[in-house]
Amino acid sequence: MQRVADTGASLLKNRIPPPDANKYRSVRDARDWQNPYLKVKANGIDARPISAAAEAPTMSSVEVVAYLEKLPPMTWPYGLVVGVQESGVRAPGDDVRINRNRKNWYAF
Repeated sequence: MQRVADTGASLLKNRIPPPDANKYRSVRDARDWQNPYLKVKANGIDARPISAAAEAPTMSSVEVVAYLEKLPPMTWPYGLVVGVQESGVRAPGDDVRINRNRKNWYAF
């Protein structure tokens, strides 16, 4: 689980129930994840309403909070938890940028 900036977290916590691990504990494949899903890359973060979504806008870590806040409550069947994955395909020097993007993302 990852953190969200204070303002976005407050708004999300007011609308979305706490995480319910019983609802996602059995998920073993990212394709089956039904909550928002983030892929951290060197040039930003791909944000999807669910992991299987075909379209994924790339945005800054700051923009991710606003994106998540706009998602309807039905997008959060597991409660306030997101799936996060780092990009596995990397060019030389990408590790530093990916780590920076990941660290700029804050936990709920």
